[in-house]
Amino acid sequence: MIKQLETNFEGTGEVKGFKFTQIISGEQAFLYEVTPPDAKPHFEVFMRKNSPLCIDFENRIYSETDFKEIYPRSKDFGVWAWCISNREKAFLKFNSIN
Repeated sequence: MIKQLETNFEGTGEVKGFKFTQIISGEQAFLYEVTPPDAKPHFEVFMRKNSPLCIDFENRIYSETDFKEIYPRSKDFGVWAWCISNREKAFLKFNSIN
């Protein structure tokens, strides 16, 4: 089983208050519109990646059969995720991955 990314959510931590809205998902990538508080929206395009579900946080035990799709962290941008200010360019990047 793979737990899918949410289509709409509000950020936490360093992106607290940011609103994330999935525009499209493909076999290999996602495209989200990101709206920061009091700022102009931008777009994040990233490759589809999965991570094992943690079944015991205290002992750091992970499932061998259940996974979740992951949203990139800030260190992933420029590696397998990209922040793009222009909607059309974001779609071009999304299409180039898919």
